[in-house]
Amino acid sequence: MPVPTRHSYCSYFDSGYLSRGLALIDSLRRHGDDADVWVLCLDDAAKAYLDELGDPTIHTVTAADLEAVNPGLAEVKPDRSRMEYYFTCTPLLMRYVMDAQNTPGSVTVYLDSDLFFFDDPALVLDALGEGSVGIIEHRYPKRLASRLSKYGRYNVGWVGFRDDANGRACLDWWADSCLDWCYDTPVDGKYADQGYLDSFEKLFGGVVSLQGGGLNLAPWNTGRHDLSVQSVAGARPRVIVDGRDPLVFFHFHGIRRFGHWFVTSQLVYGSRLGRILREAVYVPYLAKLSTFDTIVAGSGHAPKPAVSARGNGLRGTVFRLQRAAVDRVSVATRNAVSESELEHSGR
Repeated sequence: MPVPTRHSYCSYFDSGYLSRGLALIDSLRRHGDDADVWVLCLDDAAKAYLDELGDPTIHTVTAADLEAVNPGLAEVKPDRSRMEYYFTCTPLLMRYVMDAQNTPGSVTVYLDSDLFFFDDPALVLDALGEGSVGIIEHRYPKRLASRLSKYGRYNVGWVGFRDDANGRACLDWWADSCLDWCYDTPVDGKYADQGYLDSFEKLFGGVVSLQGGGLNLAPWNTGRHDLSVQSVAGARPRVIVDGRDPLVFFHFHGIRRFGHWFVTSQLVYGSRLGRILREAVYVPYLAKLSTFDTIVAGSGHAPKPAVSARGNGLRGTVFRLQRAAVDRVSVATRNAVSESELEHSGR
């Protein structure tokens, strides 16, 4: 049996994504992972809520904390949109946490707040083995690869760095690169904080591309994987990917409310929301998300609207109009989940 890896997690979100962050943390705990979680709180309401939990394993960080140890971050802030600023923070947050933990050999893992674990998170660390840096490919289907390759071969949803010479060197390079350039437009192989991951293996030793369809299954790659269900006595059925890999975590990118529906982004990537994906993946997550929505709503920390990555100008207006059209088509084609479907899900 592998020796458990010393590790900690970090993520960031505002009060609009607070319920997603709570669902993520809850999924870690439900699968036996009690590692420290560091959260960069993007507004005061999110920080107040997490601080009031009084959970000694949840540590809150502010943008001011990051700027205090990275003077260059405040300098680039005026030139970047809010989302571009947040993207810039990703490696800086990881380095902040690694320094705070001060545990050589341990692994600091960044998680997007819209991830959710369906199996033991240690399975991802086992895939890293003795490696210094762990990254996971998007695994785009062939029909999407040419169109989406500009966003990078690797996805930034799960990234891990070991506190060793290779891990530190790669993390420092990534942090410096994001401070230099981090924009929400693909240019010359770069895209936000994510495009840089493509260079990790070329520049540094100890970089491991983590394999397995059960790691970072997402709307953009479900079309290339086959899902089945394995019955588990006394527990929810286990989702198996490609007949061999347990679904460890899913990346619920692009979920949003539309009236009494939760619209997925499956349609955006041309991958149908089939029965197994709906019943064994989306419904359990959305039921948990709805529970935390209710808890947060009653806490007095009113969520703020989620940050739009596309801004408020002409580009943002066009994006929102297109998204509204996709929402309606998603509901009509059953690529959305209704609130009524969650009522009998056993949440």
